[in-house]
Amino acid sequence: MYMDKIKITMFHLSSSGSNNYYLYHAATKELLAKYEIELLTDRQALYNRYIDHSDVYITTHGEYSSNYDKINIDMWHGFPLKGMAKMDKQEEISDTHIHEHWAKMDMIMSYSSLYNTAMNACNGGNISQYRITGLPRNDALFSPHSKKNLENLFPKINMDTGSVIFFMPTFRKSFVTPDKLEGGKNFSNIFGFSEMHQQNFIEFLEENDITLVVKLHPFEEKYFTEELNALSSEHIIILNDNLLSKNGMDLYDILGSADILITDYSSVYIDYLLLERPILFLPTDLEEYKGNRGFLFEPYDFWTPGPKATTQHELQDTISRFLVEPDWYKQERSTILTLCHKYQDHHSASRIWELVDQYIEEHRDVIQQNREIFYKHKQLQSQIKAKINEMIELGQIAQANQAIQQYLEDNAADSEIYAMNGMLHLLNNNPQEAIETFEIGHRAFPWDEDLIYNMGYVYEWIGDKTSALTHYQKALDQSTQPKLTSLLLEKLSTLSSGS
Repeated sequence: MYMDKIKITMFHLSSSGSNNYYLYHAATKELLAKYEIELLTDRQALYNRYIDHSDVYITTHGEYSSNYDKINIDMWHGFPLKGMAKMDKQEEISDTHIHEHWAKMDMIMSYSSLYNTAMNACNGGNISQYRITGLPRNDALFSPHSKKNLENLFPKINMDTGSVIFFMPTFRKSFVTPDKLEGGKNFSNIFGFSEMHQQNFIEFLEENDITLVVKLHPFEEKYFTEELNALSSEHIIILNDNLLSKNGMDLYDILGSADILITDYSSVYIDYLLLERPILFLPTDLEEYKGNRGFLFEPYDFWTPGPKATTQHELQDTISRFLVEPDWYKQERSTILTLCHKYQDHHSASRIWELVDQYIEEHRDVIQQNREIFYKHKQLQSQIKAKINEMIELGQIAQANQAIQQYLEDNAADSEIYAMNGMLHLLNNNPQEAIETFEIGHRAFPWDEDLIYNMGYVYEWIGDKTSALTHYQKALDQSTQPKLTSLLLEKLSTLSSGS
């Protein structure tokens, strides 16, 4: 039986260590010819009206979960060191929801058996889901082009004789969860020290020919704008996700250029261990962090194979020693490296693609069956929604409302249901409820120009000309429907002329 190419959708949430970015670019010509493979940014995914038509989803941050039977593969975004999900002391998501999400995963790519144990404590999965492969972003650490990539971003860096140190702390607060504060870090300076003499630190960097690359977590970049601007020196450069994206790079394209890594509780150091280079830790709020986030592995000193600094003086002394004695803590690093990484090479992406290809081949019949079920269900949904729409046009409001409620018992709400529900509110002479329903639908399905048009229509109906024009123009900018485009142009012309 002929079968269209199997479609694989991958998600690229940021440029700060995206496993999907590296897996996508590691796909061979044979794989690209065999499958339809796409890599979507978060915005592209949000505006993709056919995202549920894929056969395989590969995620790193739980970006998408289909309501249909699909193949789901997870690579996550780092080694789990801190409590998360079921093991996070501040987690608000129910265990049931966590279990439901992870139960959908057909394969979870892993660093090692230790990773399996830690990850499973957090998500409550099953050992049969895990595949020890290593993760794609770590392949880039071994690239011979890391230093050149960093020079391309920052041409003034002295890569010939100077040293490069990366400072990459974990995030404590974010715009995603602004009410959730982790630890008790002093936010008056980026290191979290109780006292920080910036000029003294800058002079230290200059005297030792050190370039400090500061890379904050993407969630936290906006919180430290003022503090970062205060660190004005040719020996301090600020790296952010936007700069990497604009230059078509990911963090791991340049992380391999670092001679020393400084962090606190970020799992980036687990990846950096592969390079067998010095790591320095700044646990300035260790007890507070233990208290409100928690660690999966303790004692902290054992699992963090490097010296600890909690003051500026200790930081500078430790860096000075590492510059002349890079093998300091070598044995400790080797111990943790062996525990965390089964594979210590640059072939993780190849191993994953081999497994993905094999899994798809073994499940082709199932994929075909799932496709048939998917399209039959879509067809049935369309028929039901056509009937509901007919009821609305005939003014059978009560019947239409009852039909929508019955539909939602077996189906997730989609853009058309939001549109019809909003129209019912309008027919009930409740324009505000209609607008709110359309807005909720638009947030869930921002690609749907009909919902935006409907909002414009209601605003025009209640006499809010400015809002009507705004929504009609937005709908026009997104419209892919010739009839709707023509209608919107007519609406905009009429409202603009005031006739």
